[in-house]
Amino acid sequence: MTINIVQKYNGRSLYSMKKLREVAAHIASLRGQYENMVIVVGNMGQSTGDLIAMAKEAGQDIPKRELEVLLAAGEQQSASLLAIALSDMGVEAESMMGCKREIVAHPYFADEYANVKEINTERVQEIISAGKVAVVAGFQGIDETKDIIDLGRGGSDITAVGIAAHFGWDCEFYTTAECMYTADPQMYPEARPIKAITYEEMMEMTNLGADKVETRAVELAKKYNVKLFLGKSLEKDKSKGTYIVNKEMIVNENLVVEDMPVTGMGIQDEISIFTLRNVPSDGKAVAECFRILGELGINVDMISQQMAADGSCTVSFSCDDKQGNTLEVELAKQDEFKDIVIDRVSDLAMISLVGVGMATHSGVSGKVFQILAENGIRYYHITTSEISISVTVAMDQKLKAAIALCRAFHL
Repeated sequence: MTINIVQKYNGRSLYSMKKLREVAAHIASLRGQYENMVIVVGNMGQSTGDLIAMAKEAGQDIPKRELEVLLAAGEQQSASLLAIALSDMGVEAESMMGCKREIVAHPYFADEYANVKEINTERVQEIISAGKVAVVAGFQGIDETKDIIDLGRGGSDITAVGIAAHFGWDCEFYTTAECMYTADPQMYPEARPIKAITYEEMMEMTNLGADKVETRAVELAKKYNVKLFLGKSLEKDKSKGTYIVNKEMIVNENLVVEDMPVTGMGIQDEISIFTLRNVPSDGKAVAECFRILGELGINVDMISQQMAADGSCTVSFSCDDKQGNTLEVELAKQDEFKDIVIDRVSDLAMISLVGVGMATHSGVSGKVFQILAENGIRYYHITTSEISISVTVAMDQKLKAAIALCRAFHL
């Protein structure tokens, strides 16, 4: 039995003081099972939005450093209050914030995320060695100048996995959802719980629309072989949750009996497809386009290129509609694109089927084409990898296409 654990509770699990005390009572009830416990917390409910609103009231020109210092207060509040609640219940606990945890990071990708360079867990070790529960403020670290820096979307997930990787412990994520499902149950009520999923599948599904665990956290877990578990806050029956592990563990621990080519479905709304025509084949315009994409911090998908008989080429890629608006304006300013025809189709949905079984099961793509054709659904672009296949359809066809594919692949 695991005697050491890292648990992460998201903001929705700590939405109010009542919820926070319920989580504290749950942790207290588990204390006897574990020799060492580290609890990582997100901010309480909507506190991030509240803090940003307050910042805008203070002034419209908000320095990035000051915003990061302010936002860090959300997780620090959660950590301190949870430590107080645990102490009130007879469990010794001590909270920590990023400046003491020393997750050293620097920003990249147009400041959207921060790249974690190293994690110093000395203070965590001191707390648990003293027999206390370490309650860690997620989402935040420090940069090389010792200023607080946020780790970006899903930063608390990275905090939890990073600490678990350092100690060689398992890591559990607790949210308001019981588990991962084969598809969104609100869209497709027949969706089935996923008992176990590989790191690769989880990263792919997260990139393609699922939002249960941050992609970089899963990537870190894969690198250091951290066993992840996703479950509902306060639920003690782990058979209801989802394990995120390597394929060997799934087989060895008999976590999944049925061998299916498709594990689950991810959906992204409001997608744009850009098609650049009459592009010179020397590659300069393409390189310039992707340089602009990089500078704007735009992540693209479904990239394809075809050569025409006249020696020119056509390049297509997808991004979300909001980023597409920014890109369209920027491309119009560039002299390199004055002779290039730029077409854009907006208001699309990207539906993705994911499964490591695709590598050994043939005919998945053909079945997707067949199902879409039988249901009269037009698709605009399609791309595949070893473990996924994605198609874009009009938003008003999304539900019909998703349900048809779910039924066809028994999701």
